[in-house]
Amino acid sequence: MIDMAHESSEGRLVRPYTMTGGRTGQDVPAIALEALIAATPDGRQMKHQFRWEAERVIEYSGQGTALIELAALVDVPIGVIRVVVADLAQRGAVEILDSGVGSPTDLDGVEYANLLKKVLDGIRSL
Repeated sequence: MIDMAHESSEGRLVRPYTMTGGRTGQDVPAIALEALIAATPDGRQMKHQFRWEAERVIEYSGQGTALIELAALVDVPIGVIRVVVADLAQRGAVEILDSGVGSPTDLDGVEYANLLKKVLDGIRSL
């Protein structure tokens, strides 16, 4: 199994589409960026059966890690992490938890504006 051999000082050796078998995520259910991903007990037991990126997702998932955070931790594009997480969820290795935020289409205009204001306030406080 390849550990971190997918990278070198010269850049990525493995193209993202090879990690997903050429799939682009269009055949994968939409997973919100803020959705929490949690490894299941079965997933933790069988993590060594998967490729390195899926194994890392299981390692970093713990009790719940946001999809976007997993993409950063595993160092792969968001489209790749969506496909990997969807595959792992289908095999019962991870669970996709509701983020509790909802999508912008679930919010009315006032709620969405308030959400954006809170996000901007949080960014400014950094």
